[in-house]
Amino acid sequence: MPGKAVGRTAAGLPWLCPNTDSLIRLAEAPASLARQSAAEVGDVGLLAFLLRFAQPAVSPATGLFCQPAILAASLPDTAAAYLAATPRGWVNPVHEVANPCHAFSARASGFARQLAEHTRNTCADRVAAVVALAPLGWLAVAAVDPDAARAPLRDSTTPTAAFQAELWGLDQNAIARRLAHRWRLPDWIATVLGNLNLPLAVARVVGVNVSLFAVAQFAALESERRLCPLGLTEGVDRAELVRELKLDDATVDALWTSVPQQVEPVSNVDQNPHNVPLVANLLRMAGESRRRNGAALVVRLEDRLDDLHRALARVSGETDTRARDAKLAALAELAAGAGHEINNPLAVISGHAQRLSRTEPDPERGEALQTVIRQTHRISGIVRDLMQFARPPHPQPHRTDATELVNAVRDELTPFAAEKGIRIELGAVPADAFVRCDRVQIKHALVALGRNGIEAASTDGWVRIGCTDGDEEFVTFVVEDSGPGLSAAALEHAFDPFFCGRSAGRGRGLGLPTAWQFVRQNGGNVRHEPADGPTRFVVTVPRSVTLEFLDRQSA
Repeated sequence: MPGKAVGRTAAGLPWLCPNTDSLIRLAEAPASLARQSAAEVGDVGLLAFLLRFAQPAVSPATGLFCQPAILAASLPDTAAAYLAATPRGWVNPVHEVANPCHAFSARASGFARQLAEHTRNTCADRVAAVVALAPLGWLAVAAVDPDAARAPLRDSTTPTAAFQAELWGLDQNAIARRLAHRWRLPDWIATVLGNLNLPLAVARVVGVNVSLFAVAQFAALESERRLCPLGLTEGVDRAELVRELKLDDATVDALWTSVPQQVEPVSNVDQNPHNVPLVANLLRMAGESRRRNGAALVVRLEDRLDDLHRALARVSGETDTRARDAKLAALAELAAGAGHEINNPLAVISGHAQRLSRTEPDPERGEALQTVIRQTHRISGIVRDLMQFARPPHPQPHRTDATELVNAVRDELTPFAAEKGIRIELGAVPADAFVRCDRVQIKHALVALGRNGIEAASTDGWVRIGCTDGDEEFVTFVVEDSGPGLSAAALEHAFDPFFCGRSAGRGRGLGLPTAWQFVRQNGGNVRHEPADGPTRFVVTVPRSVTLEFLDRQSA
């Protein structure tokens, strides 16, 4: 094959064919695969196949795959179809390139799992899977042209990306990126695979999961240093990653040493499934058996039951939220009308009282008029706050740094907290979290929640303000306090205007309603989150998307 065509051909592979033993496991012992980690699966081809075609687990903490999906008839059927249609795609495990790649995948994925469990900032199963697939480009080239795959290792002690591209037309990272896209691998893999040579600062900008990326990149970098260079993390700053993950060399050495050594089982079976015709028959028979025995039907019914349970939980949670939102919207309309009607006669009363006060010679009547004026000003302040809840100004959204916003809220609350003898604590805030909102309005909402917490906490108590990544659409702010929490009655009316859980005269009860209104018109939400520990309010605000996302949307 012409040298420059190798990379393009490798990037167009329909699959990386698993070994014979792996396909037999898929047919005869699928349940064991659902419980295995990426390192335990062992075969990179089988791992990539499962990530493409098996339904992922509902929660990353429960593993990579849900067991019913592994038992479905579609998996052996799909494997049999690919095996019959694609004579190319298998890599001999003892090949000069495959052997170090498989050794790298096994050791690096185990090391990545140890790192994830040590740092506790990403899913161990997911990061192990990413690192296991890191040398996918090398294996793809070895599948289409073993001699071409061997050349960079034979001709260069450091197989740089430029050298790979010169020989193949595409370097291994470019091949891996194309395969991840064409095979429709999950986003948490596709955004990292083939990008492990990017500086960490660039990774933050392009929207990858930075916690997963940093652990995967360091695991790959350290494995290349200790095993063999494959050009996966060329030019990466190790010191920067060590700081990011809060590691030191002694900890890294200990984690590396603790990685279990994978012992390959000895098999007399030819590992090229194309040379073992019975493998395809076994896969087809497994699929037929699962359909005939009702396993596929059971899986569909169980999945449907899971969907119904999730829908029921969602509807149950949304019913209270919708009822509250409808009530608050109606109260806002009422408040807007009442505020407008009160302001007109109030202005007349205040104006006449001020005119009479200026010409009143009797001190007693003059003091009475001043009392009238003070009370009209007080009512005017209440109406102004009420109108802010009922008809808030239209938001002016801008890209805002979540860290800067949390710090601004802390600074505004600090004097009030000091007066009450309450500590203001800052929780964790992701360094790369940005929101799109009206900064003034969201700050006002968070301050209102913080003031409520300060009022609720007893002397020497605390209020904590933090932030989490949330999901792809929203960033989540959390305001907690050490107070006694909300009673059922207080929780039911917490967002109602003029409801105040404290004694009469100590608050207007417009803090939470106004916070709700500001956050709502910025596209977010405010909710009380029941917890056994501290009182917790959660504010979701739309995430500020990256330029890369906008480019992808317009493409």
